[in-house]
Amino acid sequence: MSKREKKPREYRGVIDEIREQQSKTRDMSNKGKLEYFWYYYKVHTIVGILALIMIITLIHDMVSAKDFIFNCLMVNSYQLQAETLENTFAQYAGLDLDEYDCYIDTSTTLSLTTYDQYNMATVQKIMAQMQSRDLDVIVFNSEIFNNYSLNGMFMDLRSVMTEEELEKYKDQLYYIDYAELVRESEKELDADELMEPMEVDVEADTLLHRHPEDMEDPMPIGVFITDSPFLEKSGSYHPSLQPVFGIVATCQRTDVAKQYLDFLWDDSIDFSQVIDTTLF
Repeated sequence: MSKREKKPREYRGVIDEIREQQSKTRDMSNKGKLEYFWYYYKVHTIVGILALIMIITLIHDMVSAKDFIFNCLMVNSYQLQAETLENTFAQYAGLDLDEYDCYIDTSTTLSLTTYDQYNMATVQKIMAQMQSRDLDVIVFNSEIFNNYSLNGMFMDLRSVMTEEELEKYKDQLYYIDYAELVRESEKELDADELMEPMEVDVEADTLLHRHPEDMEDPMPIGVFITDSPFLEKSGSYHPSLQPVFGIVATCQRTDVAKQYLDFLWDDSIDFSQVIDTTLF
């Protein structure tokens, strides 16, 4: 090979590609360069913009996220305007919504007679919120409340309420036999078992939990809200259901949870305002 003969230049990856693109666009107008760029890098640009938007959104949500001051799940309720209910309760309880988030979920449904992906996802969501200690109160219809109570999901109300407070709801208390709870607690909590399809006699189940005298070791863990001003004025549960209020065993905001129970039974509140009129 002669000295004048040049050796072939080795390919240096991205650097050479950049130089090649620069040589192609060197003599183009600004508009031509823009059209060239868009033609060859349109997909890359769109993907990059979407990724940037996702990152910005995630950072914004993390920075602006507020801690819960109350988190409630009202399962199988209907025609409720959640935001109005949240604001009405926050005003009633004097909650600071500038610093904290009051969340009342009125859109979740659950069935013991249907085993499908939606119901399974609901069970998993409930269990996750319990384990993270984010959930304070659940309102279930009686048969579902019983299914979960056997797994120790709800607090003994005697541990968070005084005798005077319990006396106020003495005719509405939901009891479970603690001796049965102990036996069931030896079983591993399994979402699949919680969702096994089952037929329940609602009337018989309701009567069972209203009679502590028939139990070996009665424990009050819930309050029937069937006759509450909230239910009477809002009509938010089907007449065939017997909704029960319970404080979740992992609840860390029991004072606010008790305020919500009082709120549901306060006859001075205009609960008709929480009805979602867009459904009519």
